[in-house]
Amino acid sequence: MHSGSLSTPRCTYPGLLFIAAATLLCEVSLTRILSVSLWYHFAFMVVSTALFGLGFAGVVLALRKDARKISTRLLAFASLGTPVAFVLGYALYNLVPFEPFSLGTDPWQWVYLPLSYLAVTLPFFFSGLTIAGLLTRHAHAVHRLYLFDLVGAGAGSLMAVFSLPVFGGSGTIFFSAALAALGAAFICAEQGRRSVIAAAVIGVTLLALTPLAERLVPVRISSNKVFGKVLADPDKNLFTAWNTISRVDVIRYHDRRGQEHRSILIDAGTALTRLAHPSEPLAALTPTKGDEAWFYRLFDRPLVLAVGSGGGREVLMALANGAERVLAVEINPTINWLVSEYMADFTGFLYRDPRVTVVTDEARSFLRRMTERFDVIHCPHTISNAALSSGSLSLAENHLLTLEAFADYFDHLSADGVLLFTRPEAHLPRLFTTVRAVFEARGLKHLAQSVMAWRQPSAGQSFYGGFALRLRPFTAEEVTAFAQVLKQNGLQALYLPGAEQQAPYPELLSAADPESVSIPFAAIVRPATDDQPFFNQRVPFSEIGLDDLAGVFSRGQGGRLALEDRPVAESALLVLLLETLIVSLLFIVIPLMIFKRRALSGQGRLRTLLAFAALGMAYIVVEVGFIQRFNLYLGRPVVVFSTVLGSLLVLSGLGSAYARRFTGSGAALRACLVAALVATVTALVVPWVVATTLAWPAWARILTTVVLLAPVGFVMGMPFPLWIGRLDSSYPERIPWAWGVNGFASVVGSIGAVILGMTAGFTVVLFAGVGCYLLAALATGTQALTKAAQGS
Repeated sequence: MHSGSLSTPRCTYPGLLFIAAATLLCEVSLTRILSVSLWYHFAFMVVSTALFGLGFAGVVLALRKDARKISTRLLAFASLGTPVAFVLGYALYNLVPFEPFSLGTDPWQWVYLPLSYLAVTLPFFFSGLTIAGLLTRHAHAVHRLYLFDLVGAGAGSLMAVFSLPVFGGSGTIFFSAALAALGAAFICAEQGRRSVIAAAVIGVTLLALTPLAERLVPVRISSNKVFGKVLADPDKNLFTAWNTISRVDVIRYHDRRGQEHRSILIDAGTALTRLAHPSEPLAALTPTKGDEAWFYRLFDRPLVLAVGSGGGREVLMALANGAERVLAVEINPTINWLVSEYMADFTGFLYRDPRVTVVTDEARSFLRRMTERFDVIHCPHTISNAALSSGSLSLAENHLLTLEAFADYFDHLSADGVLLFTRPEAHLPRLFTTVRAVFEARGLKHLAQSVMAWRQPSAGQSFYGGFALRLRPFTAEEVTAFAQVLKQNGLQALYLPGAEQQAPYPELLSAADPESVSIPFAAIVRPATDDQPFFNQRVPFSEIGLDDLAGVFSRGQGGRLALEDRPVAESALLVLLLETLIVSLLFIVIPLMIFKRRALSGQGRLRTLLAFAALGMAYIVVEVGFIQRFNLYLGRPVVVFSTVLGSLLVLSGLGSAYARRFTGSGAALRACLVAALVATVTALVVPWVVATTLAWPAWARILTTVVLLAPVGFVMGMPFPLWIGRLDSSYPERIPWAWGVNGFASVVGSIGAVILGMTAGFTVVLFAGVGCYLLAALATGTQALTKAAQGS
């Protein structure tokens, strides 16, 4: 039975829309949940497993005896199974004790690894089974179905912005499952009343359980994060909340004297910031004697900017040391609310002091709007020791430490202002080369007399290092005074002008090529840029060997601190790429080769496979490239993901619907070429627009992002349905292969794009996507020429 003989019931379209929305909401939420459960870099596993699940579902349909006959019974089974799979897969993931950094010491981890992967895949397999089934059954209406599919997916990605703060991580999964049940109710209308009732019961039950989900299925925290037991203790974990940036917990502990302290944990231990707790009223504060505080005392009533003010420690320090005004900028609204409202009594009502102004914003965007100059710009690090030793930060973009960020800092320092950083010692060499690059670009002199560096003594690399830059040279008296402060606080000088200077820091300032300087630990000294903002990356992918991979995955919790010098995140990403490549070959490509080999008989089979592989790679690579490119611009991870992904998907859906107006053998070719052209223009325009409008308020930046991505999203939605329509009229038996190859390429491209971005920058990623569209155009054009020749 040809698909064109089937009419498409109206209930199919809203059903597909809700299933697609639920799937993307689940995917976006899982990227945040895995960042909390494991580490940031394992969140990429969600993207690859989602694409794999969708691709594998298409293969399962293709392996049936008559792949084109999709019954209403099968669709009812798949759609009813989708909400159940959402909750079941999520619950199974949290039950599997997968610890990636113990793969070399615990043989069971090699069992837990595929179990975790399959558990995360389960929701996307069932939703993919539903979506692929609908598109196969109603292939004659592919343009309209693709419209509802992508619009629903875009809406689902946007829902994460609102659902995570309201329902939390587990609650959002339950809510997305309830949304999937609503879609199932529409799809099951064609099957019968009983199926509709079953979908309604499932949906209502899941919706009722959503507020309880955090207790029913709590997020499993990796033992490598150290804080898992503390977070599970209600006497120590005082507060938990989710937002679009992170999960935030407040834990309390007592020192040897019995005094209570509180710390804010971000993503269960990826970052940590202490809550300020003054021992006396703010008006009675006296100057402190620490290393950071010394720089405040260089000024009489300094104006201070605290970038990433966190729990308010630096704000308290500034007030204690005579600051006339403190401007505290923190992007996480929950943290600011904790300090200013919920725990204001513990912080001594710090943020209600008239000298303090608190701003919830991305610091770079805020600085672009400011004309005021500051005597001290203080950028404290909030990295937890666990995050440093896990290597989790290597994949995290840090736009506060790029060349462009330092240019913004310089523009907002007073004539003799101080730029003050605290970072792990391993990051100090890159700070030196970044400051050197800015000095040279601006024609400034006396750099060697304008910087200081120090650390807390340690047998290896120190977790605490300090770096200070002054726009005018430090005097000999100031250097002597600071050396005394370091001695009093048990700290070690690494570079003091005209005094203590340890290798490699003098060489980094004087060598003709700083990158040629030998560093005694793993480090990349080339300055980070907004195009390649991976400041924390310490080992290039090209230098990772088998011994590095073995070392990373053989430490376990006991050797966690020994991972500091290992390329942990990079190795994890390579392992994920290898794993997804193998799994995709085993479950997508090889089954098709065995059971559907005959579908590739006839002319143009290789060009068909090449076209769909290139289209799958092109879309995901361009998508990942724009997500990375807009990270600085939009600030919050979920907002970035939702806005960029939502815009591209919704506009691609509209483009798909519009593409049905085009007919003829050359339509797919023209669509590929136009997609490449528009993606190229957008890739070139975006950096200029971002730099020009970064100072705009958040709503204006979101709107600008949507406008910028509208044209490219629209044209990117055209090639795929045009190719599917082309196959439907000529080689319909190749459609399962098209889905499988497209899914395989998307899975590989999702991780490959991240690796390419870290290696060469986001611009290269975007042009790689353009190249894939041109490759698809080449395959499309070649096939069109072949058909024309045969026709003549």
